[in-house]
Amino acid sequence: MASGLRAKLNRMKSSEGVAPAPRGGGLMLRVSRVPLDRAIYDLPPVGLRRIGWTGPRFDIRRCLFLDTETTGLSHGAGTVAFLVGVGWADGDELVIEQYLMRDYADEPELIDRLSRRMAGFDFVCTFNGRTFDMPLLEARFTMCRMRDRWREMDDLDLLTPARRAWKLRLGSCRLANLEAEILGMPREDDLPGSEVPARYFEFMKTGDESLLTGIVDHNRQDIATLSTLLIRLCAINDRPEALTDQRDLFSLGRSLERQGELAPARELYRISAIPRPAGTLAALAGERVAGKANWRIYLLCRKSRDYEGARNALEQMLNRRQMQGSACTALSKLYEHQFKDAKRALEYALKSQKYPDGEPPEQLEKRLRRLQRMIDEGERDHGNL
Repeated sequence: MASGLRAKLNRMKSSEGVAPAPRGGGLMLRVSRVPLDRAIYDLPPVGLRRIGWTGPRFDIRRCLFLDTETTGLSHGAGTVAFLVGVGWADGDELVIEQYLMRDYADEPELIDRLSRRMAGFDFVCTFNGRTFDMPLLEARFTMCRMRDRWREMDDLDLLTPARRAWKLRLGSCRLANLEAEILGMPREDDLPGSEVPARYFEFMKTGDESLLTGIVDHNRQDIATLSTLLIRLCAINDRPEALTDQRDLFSLGRSLERQGELAPARELYRISAIPRPAGTLAALAGERVAGKANWRIYLLCRKSRDYEGARNALEQMLNRRQMQGSACTALSKLYEHQFKDAKRALEYALKSQKYPDGEPPEQLEKRLRRLQRMIDEGERDHGNL
């Protein structure tokens, strides 16, 4: 890098607010501090593992929180990360440092400062960084001919565990939605992320720096939220049985099942299948989840050849009027193949016809004929004794 640029970087002072820069250009620097929950220094190892941490021992002091604001959502050469925010734990505070380009010519300066900051940490914590922010930044290092300064870092991406935990209940797992619905800290007067590129392009046209305020504040809040979200995700994955919403219990059960933790997954399904008091909002919200939970218990029991447990789960579904057609079909199969009771199998196969989620007519007809044939043959054999 040119010596003039290095000298310019050395002259920049980290301070609260925005560092002075020449009108119409020059990297904008903002440094701020926000309170930090001390729980972040004692994250449970089980919770960390369950949200996807596969690296070495996790030390928050070696973690860099990172988020970008970009000119687009693709990884093409024309997409630029015009604002990069990073944060790190410092005692009771989270230090947030933001680098914003006021001109495309400022990008090498941004990359230089970012690379020096990244060099002091071992891994990053992001929200969709694994598939977007980090690949984009790596490409920008290359475009700026600084590929040799790019550092591969383990990325603890919080988007996937957030979706696993709350997508069933919330639908949208945008960071702002998680803040409002999960963390209890809704944003006020926030610039929506979808409007950030247009706002930046308007600034590039007009030079009106007031347009940047909302962008910088939005990015700063994203960085601050990452630390709070990390604490919450680790806590609920460490002790998911303490959750109260049936949808969240079921969702964490599915997450644990995918990770091969079948016993705790089955317990979460059991809890999420417990009926709530009739007429309550919790009962209405959990009605469909309870059926799905019992169905997952049935599948887990069948997989482990616990056929009695499988039958109990299906009979509970019928008693609670959950997915009755599917439960009858599954019971018919159990009685036919595992318990060798063709009459009970036929009984449940016939019952399944009453429900819209029963077996497709063609398959059901074949099953009925086969079971009736088995019964007839059994009776003939018995008569010949």
